[in-house]
Amino acid sequence: MRRTVVVTLLAALACAGAPRGGGEGGAAPGAVTLTVLSTNDFHGALSGVDDPDLAGPGGRLGGVEYLAGMVSKLRAEAPGPTLLLDAGDCFQGELAVNASEGMACVRMFNLLKYDAVTIGNHEFDYLSCGPDEQTIERGPEGWVTKVPPDPRCALRKAVGEARYAVVSANVRDAATGERGPVPGARPYAIVDVGGGVKVGVTGVVTRSTPMVSNPGGASGLSFTDPVLEVRDVLPGMRAEGAGVIVVLAHVTGDCRRREAGIPADGTTPCKVTGELADLADGFGPGEVDLIVAGHSHVFLAGGKNRVPVMEGVAQGRFLGHARIAVDPVTRKAAAGGVRVLPPVPVCRAEDGASRVCSKSYPGFAGVASPDAEALRLREEADAVVAGTCRQVVATATADIVHDRGRESALANLAMDLMREAATPETGALGPAPADFAFMNMGATRDSLRTGPISACDLHRVWPFEDRLAELSLTGEELASLFGFVTGKVRKALALSGGTLVVHGGRGGVELLDASGKPVDPARTYRVVTTLYLLRGGDRVNEVLGHLPPERVRILSYPTYRDALRLMMSKRGRISPPTLGRIVDR
Repeated sequence: MRRTVVVTLLAALACAGAPRGGGEGGAAPGAVTLTVLSTNDFHGALSGVDDPDLAGPGGRLGGVEYLAGMVSKLRAEAPGPTLLLDAGDCFQGELAVNASEGMACVRMFNLLKYDAVTIGNHEFDYLSCGPDEQTIERGPEGWVTKVPPDPRCALRKAVGEARYAVVSANVRDAATGERGPVPGARPYAIVDVGGGVKVGVTGVVTRSTPMVSNPGGASGLSFTDPVLEVRDVLPGMRAEGAGVIVVLAHVTGDCRRREAGIPADGTTPCKVTGELADLADGFGPGEVDLIVAGHSHVFLAGGKNRVPVMEGVAQGRFLGHARIAVDPVTRKAAAGGVRVLPPVPVCRAEDGASRVCSKSYPGFAGVASPDAEALRLREEADAVVAGTCRQVVATATADIVHDRGRESALANLAMDLMREAATPETGALGPAPADFAFMNMGATRDSLRTGPISACDLHRVWPFEDRLAELSLTGEELASLFGFVTGKVRKALALSGGTLVVHGGRGGVELLDASGKPVDPARTYRVVTTLYLLRGGDRVNEVLGHLPPERVRILSYPTYRDALRLMMSKRGRISPPTLGRIVDR
């Protein structure tokens, strides 16, 4: 049966459903088994990613042709209808996707016949259809992005080309209160999967989106409470006949007690945190059946909250996998009928020594044949940027690894290069190198491997079209800034030029200079950072927004990536810098 997607804004009273537990036991005879497959945080990884930790030495996971093959395999093996969903952030990653301003993602979603996707924070990053100058200006409330006339042009075009539902319930026009960041994005969709089963799908994005994306792309929008907005659209979905409710949640959240790596049994029986916990505990039995999460790039399968949650790391390396037994009479999820299974790795080869690409991992579903049409899609996207990808910038003498959320060799390297990049020729405030450089860890997205480093590698690792600024800050201001980010915002920073000592027990931080001495509170230091942070990313504008123009100089590099490229090419051979710049005491 050809499925249809029906969307409405009408509201009615919600129908109460049966309570549900963690298994499929309790389903009535003749129940329909719905299989839910999902991706999240794809970040343009059309070619897949090196992942020797999971896939084995030299192994890769993902790649659009292998993802498409695995989706086809799981659909064919499913005991009933399937639903394919994405929890946001396909934009912003490999150059092939960034060069198309996200349209390669749309083509992928269309080709694989996704049923619904939601909008992540990085879907707001492309400010206009065409080159983005990324300029800022000093306003009454601090440094802000100069917003182009149509800051969501790329997102609007992407949604317009989608042959799937784009759902967004908690993004509203700040002036009118109307839902949707762009025309065509809907509060929810009703997907008829056949057999009399209809699934209501809605989506939400983190309220911190203006602080964790290009602030200009979120201009004029308000990001409202996800729990309240989901509760608001539930009656409409039920009135449209939805017996199963799924929420796509691109929000903050992780296991409360996170252990390193992928659990051997493929499940994560934990209590989740953050906005995700608010959603997972904010609804009772019969209201929401499953949450498909994204944003935190973590492995979640199951959980101890009221609503089951699943998230499949990022970049198409895994497919989230769940089964829902639907009662044949009520057409709702049966009591005890929602079961989150171990995420399925998108493997290219079976390897007995691999952590996930072997039969020892319970989510391993074999190796799927690459899909020819998806391969053509990737090759066409790659052809547009092939010239750039052939340009060799430098050579890595060893793997330079980035580990999201903690100090990493690659983020440290970026900071060293940024500090070196503040030369008089670029119009900086003083002679190179600067005293310090700092940046948010999220600005570095992947690792560099041993061997030649291409220009495309730099786009993959540092995809953002962001510029550099040199600031004049006192030692007191620096310490205040780092204390605010680590203590109030609770984010990790990458640093060059000294050591940041974080006193977790008694609170506060201490910043040491290159010689190991505490910075002089009264001395003025030259500090390099990005416009993203200066204009409000990670709330840094709450500390730096007061800086007058004479203490800020925008460096002439088109992007921070261009600065890193120039410094790398001057070095020629790149080695991993040491760790130990962020010290917890």
